[in-house]
Amino acid sequence: GRQNYMNLKILHSFTEKVIEEKLCKIKQQEQYQNGAASNDHLGKNKERKAFLDILLNARDEDGKKLSYIGIREEVDTFMFEGHDTTAVALSWTIHLLASHPEIQRKVHSELDEVFGDSDHHITMEDLKKLRYLECVIKEALRLFPSVPLFARTLNEECYIRGYKIPKGTDIIILPYALHRDPDNFPEPEKFRPERFFPENSAGRHPYSYIPFSAGPRNCIGQRFALLEEKTVLATILRHFWIETKQKYEDVGMVAELILRPSKGIWIQLKKRPTPSS
Repeated sequence: GRQNYMNLKILHSFTEKVIEEKLCKIKQQEQYQNGAASNDHLGKNKERKAFLDILLNARDEDGKKLSYIGIREEVDTFMFEGHDTTAVALSWTIHLLASHPEIQRKVHSELDEVFGDSDHHITMEDLKKLRYLECVIKEALRLFPSVPLFARTLNEECYIRGYKIPKGTDIIILPYALHRDPDNFPEPEKFRPERFFPENSAGRHPYSYIPFSAGPRNCIGQRFALLEEKTVLATILRHFWIETKQKYEDVGMVAELILRPSKGIWIQLKKRPTPSS
């Protein structure tokens, strides 16, 4: 209705502003390059293009540029689809850490080893060293994939346990159920980040774990999502100990487009002492 229209107008005005600012920047760069084309150094140190740059310069088979609406829809996807999914993934991970203090201690030990007494901002090199924290996130996504189901259309017929599924069939895939297959994940309801140690992941079927979907239409932002989650969790856990009195069975789940906790996540933060104290 009218409220939905007004909400969409607000969201679209935000993405349109991003596109207009990028168009203005591209125009300024073109003017600069045209005015300094004789300089030898130009072109030697090219900036890596953002996805929006690629969209604005893309052309179809007939040489036509993408429509403004088409570009805006892609920007909408990037700007908004990564918010709910990442936020709910962080909520589940925080709840699991609060419910498993022995695992939280291991994360704190790793953070203390990487950062010590330093309070510097987290860098990409720091994130690469947080291997156990990454396993924690992956295990949380195994138990609570942000997107609990997605659909695909079969490009060719296939057989599953002797049953033929014809080409063109629309199928629903449930990562929530797939991730609980005891053949791939023994004692699947238990929270065990060690499952994702390299030595424990070796030989596991590549499609047994698909929190970001898989194949050519998988989540384009999965690497960014993992980096974002590691950054947020590391920032919180460097300074706080997390506790909860909320039992696992009391949280509840709502499986909509996003797998949400039905009653929210209730936690208590306690200030951590510095590693040297």
